[in-house]
Amino acid sequence: MDFKTRKKYYNRFNPFQALEPDDDRNVDLDAFGDEPVRGLNWTNKLLNEILLSERPVCKLFTGLRGSGKTTDLKRLAQRLADPEAGNLLPVFIDAEEMIDLSAPIEVTDIISTVIHCTAKTVAEAKHEDPEKALEEGYHERFWNWVKNTDVHLTKSDLTIPSVGKLVLEMKTRPGFRKKVRNIVAANFSRFIKEARDELELLENSVKNDLKRDGIVIIFDSLEKLRGLTDTWHDVLASADKVFRGSAPYVKLPVHVLYTVPAALVMRIREIDFLPMIKVRDKENNPYPAGIAVARELIRKRAPDDIIKTLLGDSCEALLEKAILRSGGYPREILQVMQNVIAQEQHPISDKELKHILAQIANQYQNIVLGEMFDWLARVSVTKKLTLPNEEQSRIIDLMLQNQAVQRYLNDELWFDLHPAVRDIPGVVKAIKKLEAELRLTT
Repeated sequence: MDFKTRKKYYNRFNPFQALEPDDDRNVDLDAFGDEPVRGLNWTNKLLNEILLSERPVCKLFTGLRGSGKTTDLKRLAQRLADPEAGNLLPVFIDAEEMIDLSAPIEVTDIISTVIHCTAKTVAEAKHEDPEKALEEGYHERFWNWVKNTDVHLTKSDLTIPSVGKLVLEMKTRPGFRKKVRNIVAANFSRFIKEARDELELLENSVKNDLKRDGIVIIFDSLEKLRGLTDTWHDVLASADKVFRGSAPYVKLPVHVLYTVPAALVMRIREIDFLPMIKVRDKENNPYPAGIAVARELIRKRAPDDIIKTLLGDSCEALLEKAILRSGGYPREILQVMQNVIAQEQHPISDKELKHILAQIANQYQNIVLGEMFDWLARVSVTKKLTLPNEEQSRIIDLMLQNQAVQRYLNDELWFDLHPAVRDIPGVVKAIKKLEAELRLTT
């Protein structure tokens, strides 16, 4: 295979690219085939919950990184915008662009970002200058309020390029962000009321000027709130505080869907969690429907003749091995294929594929410590997440955030270990020990 062709397909397998609904690589995982591989059609579920409600809906949604969440949410936004379906104006917010995801968050950050992005989207939909819209109205009033409320602010504190850049300045300047938060905290009720009033004005404008039925806000990428090595517990606790402790304040007078860190499922019950592709059943037997969907992810990116060039005559067997080894994790399936394409010689051998899979497995094994073996064994055997004590909540947070524990759904919800984690010698030993103990008690 020549270099130009390798480069083309290497980039078609980009595991970090969220696909637009009309991308030719897109596979609707919940609509492919006759058997559900993620339990239900998630786009339909969210669509109906929003459209059937007579009152504004506030949804919390999560999924492990690379599970296809953003692609599904973009598909949802497209259907909500369809005049024959929702006839809503979607406001799609990428938290990575607007918020410092390495630091603890507060309600102020969320609400100010919602106002900023909604005002910009509405202006664009009306073919108005979005920058001018951000400079006027609510943003100008809010900025004047900030300046006039705290007499201790200095001239340097107040220096921002423009009123429209206020939210972005909060992201990049921690000191400035802290001062704005403190001012809002001292006048919180007024802040929330004015923000809600502004959203109602924007929705009325959408209904009257654009003839839409309203606004729906999709706040994506908040599940990437992780912090740094020494701050990630504080960052996760801040997300818990915002979406559980301050839940009434993130409910808005318009429909809104927030993504949240996966680890919050142990703290907040009202979270929809996007499962992995079920490539094995609860008894660890291969699940053909799930394998077929995962295979289609690959076929949409490279035709069968290219796959055969990369993997040889045994390509289907090698692909099934890689798919099963991923635990149904879409990003990892694509990552394996990128690594295959990156090899200098093709077709690659079974030994070379084993080496690629081992390199990925090492990434999981490096995060699993001995103190986690017994808990991981219990997940593997019982297929459930348990929280014996608060200290172990840190283990759960870490394992969920790093895809070491994966969620599946068919008629019931269940969890399992990533195959690479299940094969760690200490975990294998702990599983055998637990299975023996359970046999003695039955």
